[in-house]
Amino acid sequence: MYVCVCNALNENTVREAARKSKGSQSAVKVYQSLGVKPQCGMCLCDAQNICNSEKSIQRAS
Repeated sequence: MYVCVCNALNENTVREAARKSKGSQSAVKVYQSLGVKPQCGMCLCDAQNICNSEKSIQRAS
């Protein structure tokens, strides 16, 4: 599933980047780690939910 159409980022790409960026996992920082930035902003809520999910998984491990 595409999370960000403007930057062609799918859910797996965002999840992987969130896993790699330990610590502060804001959607904007994850996008920066991928070399892109939010364009229209419609994706930020979904991207942040993915980041939060990955952060919860890391804490539980």
